[in-house]
Amino acid sequence: MIISEVSKKLGITVRAIRHYEELGLIKSARADNNYRTYNKDTFDKIKFLARGRRLGFSINECRILLHLFNNKNRSSSEVRSIAEEKIIKLASQIKELQDLKDSLVWLTNKCPGDNKPNCPILDELAN
Repeated sequence: MIISEVSKKLGITVRAIRHYEELGLIKSARADNNYRTYNKDTFDKIKFLARGRRLGFSINECRILLHLFNNKNRSSSEVRSIAEEKIIKLASQIKELQDLKDSLVWLTNKCPGDNKPNCPILDELAN
């Protein structure tokens, strides 16, 4: 399967697939026309990485999870620990985003939205 087919089937960019290869997470073969080709095993790795990224795992976390996936002597507690750390980070990010939203709502409510130049939103950004 060539890179554009993998990209289309998995809903990820060709650039992302090339990036995974540059990082050494996957390997491709080269066809006679020099196109990158991917076998079933590599396709499955790309799918694994894409799903991990969609769940919010970083590239490095995906690398670790992929290594654990391939290690039949792994401990599920290692995988769980990584997921629990990600949950804590996501909760923190959600809190930060909620705080940003609350601040922006407050500023927007303070802005009269009329034809006059006075705007608390701009005042806050300037300070």
